[in-house]
Amino acid sequence: MKKCALLGLLVLAWHPQVFSIDLREYLKVVIEKNKSVQALDVSKEAAEDRKTSGDIELVPVLTAGVGYLNDKSPLGQFAQLGGTQTTAKDLKLGLMKRFSTGTDVSITASASEVENEGTLLNPAFSRFAYGSLGVGLEQSLWKDSFGNATSLRWERQDAVTAAEVGKYDLQKKLLLIDAEAAYWDYVYQNENLRIGRASLERARRIESWTRRRVNDGISDRADLLSAQALVSARQLQLISAEDDMAAAKRRIRDFMELGDSEPIPEITGNISQARTLSSMVDGKGARVVALDAYLASLNSKAMSLVAKETEDGYRPDLVLSGAYNTNNFQVGKTVGDAASKWTDTELPTWKVGLNLIYLFDTDVKNAAQSAARKDALAAKLQSERKMLDSESAWVEINRRYSEMNKRIDAATQIARLQADAAKAQTDLFNKGRSITANVINAEEDAADAELNLTKLKSEQRKMEAQARLFIAVDESGSGEGN
Repeated sequence: MKKCALLGLLVLAWHPQVFSIDLREYLKVVIEKNKSVQALDVSKEAAEDRKTSGDIELVPVLTAGVGYLNDKSPLGQFAQLGGTQTTAKDLKLGLMKRFSTGTDVSITASASEVENEGTLLNPAFSRFAYGSLGVGLEQSLWKDSFGNATSLRWERQDAVTAAEVGKYDLQKKLLLIDAEAAYWDYVYQNENLRIGRASLERARRIESWTRRRVNDGISDRADLLSAQALVSARQLQLISAEDDMAAAKRRIRDFMELGDSEPIPEITGNISQARTLSSMVDGKGARVVALDAYLASLNSKAMSLVAKETEDGYRPDLVLSGAYNTNNFQVGKTVGDAASKWTDTELPTWKVGLNLIYLFDTDVKNAAQSAARKDALAAKLQSERKMLDSESAWVEINRRYSEMNKRIDAATQIARLQADAAKAQTDLFNKGRSITANVINAEEDAADAELNLTKLKSEQRKMEAQARLFIAVDESGSGEGN
């Protein structure tokens, strides 16, 4: 007994247990494991990162440097004062920051130590140190007054990012729709295989009954041949169903990225369970539009902002600038001494300025502005066209779904009647009151009706999945979707 129990445990360990999943769990596995889905998710994150990176111009910039100079040139700065060789050490620090208001602020600090050899006309220049600490400011008063250009860029980046992220969402939805179609194909093929096996079993029973009746002299050999032909036909259909099932399994494996050695999960989807189209639509709002139409509206908004940004970029500008610097000069001192006097305000330098920048209205400038406006207009027209197509598509898919319900109701009734007719013919055949041909025909009609009903249900489930390509938005056109 112990050996048998141990053997059983080894068998269970060697053969992994097959688990069952429904549609929700299956799509969850596809999202988590499928590399195409993962790539789209990473692309969405990259789009968000690109949006954030647009503020690179607002990042503070720190500069720092040290230098050493040895100059024996007769044309050097101090050579004309009698110096034969100049050595210098210098230190420079700087911090620059651009603000969203269009304000540029810079802080710079420098310190130098200079030593000259030779007989100089002014002994003070034999060895000295000097330093400076300065603050500079620039502010656009016209084109980028109080951050107008920055605000436009932010709006444009928001719209572009929303459109880009939406594009990846659309691609992800299309992939998941294909994955769900593979799921329902698998369910349908499983039903097809079950129906094929049941039909073959019934055909073999008919053949057995007919063979017995021929041996008893009740039926003709022609009836037996017809029954045998039915078995052969059912075997051929079963072979085709098994082949289709193998292809459906392969698609499931591909979407779930399962290796050939990994067991495929047992699909537990109910092909008869209908879902409303509205339940498949993401977002909250009164208006349902196609996702590609919604993306076209986002692209139209982005292009409109690009046109505004282009117009703004060619506007004249009036820039106010100002600077203030401290200065110190110390004879016989070092770099450290000069740096220690950076905050000494006894010898300041300051200046203010106002600069006008104007780009003449040439054909080149006008063409650039005109191209941006036309691109925005083209995007707007495309968005309006897609919105019209979207409304028509939503009406059409609802109409087709309603018609599909009618077809399924009719097919359900036909399948039930055909099954009852086949059963009745079989009863009559067993009582000797029906011929084999009638039983065979009734059997074929019942199998075809059942398979047709399953096919229609599968197509309806796929149609419901197509509703994922729509999104609910509010009347202002802003939507909430995945």
